[in-house]
Amino acid sequence: MYPKLILAGVLKRIGSFGLGSFEERLLLQKRIYLLQAFRLYLGYKFSWYIHGPYSPDLTRDAYQIEPLYEQIPQIAFANGRTEKRFNDYVEFLDSRKSDADWLEQLACTHFLKAIYPEKEREEIIRMIIGHERHFQASQCESAYDYLVEHSLL
Repeated sequence: MYPKLILAGVLKRIGSFGLGSFEERLLLQKRIYLLQAFRLYLGYKFSWYIHGPYSPDLTRDAYQIEPLYEQIPQIAFANGRTEKRFNDYVEFLDSRKSDADWLEQLACTHFLKAIYPEKEREEIIRMIIGHERHFQASQCESAYDYLVEHSLL
């Protein structure tokens, strides 16, 4: 299956997709980054940008699938373990799948801990607050703890 069709099918299952606003594009980036953190790799490489992990290839592909999005069906993973990881991911997103700040905090925390595994919790949180000044320490602590609770750190 073509990677863009897989992306579109996954986005259908997550439940919302749009590129019309900055927040929608941010949600796209963070949802797919976190999906890949669940070892559901769609082939996107992420680097650090203004709002944390960002993939220009994901943005390009999203704009290419947008006109056809409504016609693309949801996908199911043939492998049972992969399907379970996807369901775990959806449960992880829970009711906050459209909370851009929360997903940004989670993605930033995971990304920084992945590239700086030797850094302690407090250092990672300080790095995030230094980069994203609108985040509070308590929010970042909650995001860090949530990632630990779900075995992502």
